[in-house]
Parts: sequence; C-alpha cells; structure tokens
Amino acid sequence: MTQQQEKLSAFMDGEIEGNDIIDAIKHDADLQAKWQRYHVIRGAMRKEASVAPQLDITASVAAALESEPAIVAPKQSRWRSIPVLGSVVPFAKQSGQFAVAASVALAVIVGVQQYNQPAPTEPFMTAPTIAPQGGLAPVSLEQSRALPRNDMNEVLERKRKINALIADHEQQIRLKQAQEASAEEEQVEQVNPE
Repeated sequence: MTQQQEKLSAFMDGEIEGNDIIDAIKHDADLQAKWQRYHVIRGAMRKEASVAPQLDITASVAAALESEPAIVAPKQSRWRSIPVLGSVVPFAKQSGQFAVAASVALAVIVGVQQYNQPAPTEPFMTAPTIAPQGGLAPVSLEQSRALPRNDMNEVLERKRKINALIADHEQQIRLKQAQEASAEEEQVEQVNPE
C-alpha cells in the first residue's frame, strides 16, 4: 500500500486531518476510485448503503480475453465415430443434467412447502359419526379441517353476522305477529262493539 493510500485510509477513519490528502484525492483518479470504494464498503458494513456499487469490469474482461490462448482444434469426441451414437449420447447427457436439475428444484420446493406449513390444529370439535345414514358413504375422508388463524377470524365474523341476521329475522316475525294480532283485535272490536 502506498503512502497516499495509507493517508487516505487514515483520513477515512478520522485519524488524521488535513487538506493535503483532499488535494491529492482531487488530482489522482486512482485515489478517487479508492475513496469511492472505501465509502461503499463502509456503507455496506454499517448497513446504510443507499447506492449499489458500480463495477466496470469490461476492461479487465477484455484484457483477459486478449491474453487467453485461442483453441486451434476442438477435441474429437470418441462418440463421433459412430454416426447415430454421436448425436444421441450428448443429448442423453444433457437430458440427464436437466433431469437432475429438475429433481433438485422439486425437492427444494417440496421441502420449503413442508417447512413453512403451520402446525395442524383443530379449532372446532366434530361429533363422531357412527355410521353413514341411509347407506350413504361420506363425501370426504377428511374429518376436520384445520384453519389458519386469519381464516378462523373470518369464520367467527361470518357466524356473528349470521346470528345477527337470524335474531333480526326472529324479531321481525314476532313484530309482524304482534301487528297481525292487534289488527285482528281491532276487527273483532269493530264487529262486536260492547
């Protein structure tokens, strides 16, 4: 590490103060890049990174490609000597790779679903059934259904609404019967005035 980079690191840590390092940063592109990287690293370590680091690796990739030796002749596959097997074997190999990838994906999905499943609970007790009435078979083998907590709240809210509707209906029936009874009494009084 050069002396300028050490000063930059110390300045970032608050160990030194001075305008000479700021002037050096303003005039040196390498120090500016380090300054930016240090700030990104510090922000990431403090979990306050608001800007993703911008990496430009095109120049290094291009240089690596330039220095890489060119392949003169591809290696002859031993399966290419048999015409039919030459095209079947790579296809079978590739299909096997896809099958393995699909199996792993399926295992992960099933595992996550099983892991995230809530513990089974029975919110309502069901009466035990002795035998089907009238020779009918049950529609389902499932005896009770476990409801998630939020579904239970919805079910309870629906039951409250239904009970309120039933109570209102019964009250309206009693009111109507009372009105009909008073109307009959008035008719009787009109026919038989005493």
